[in-house]
Amino acid sequence: MTPMLQVKMFIVAGLLDAVTMIGVGIALFFTFANPFVGQIAG
Repeated sequence: MTPMLQVKMFIVAGLLDAVTMIGVGIALFFTFANPFVGQIAG
């Protein structure tokens, strides 16, 4: 039972890490290359 739980734990940890990194990437994209700035200023 332990190896199965260990594999699932590593998968969940990897997915959580990936979600946080993708979120940081999207936040940086909207910080530096915000496509909505032209609509607000216009």
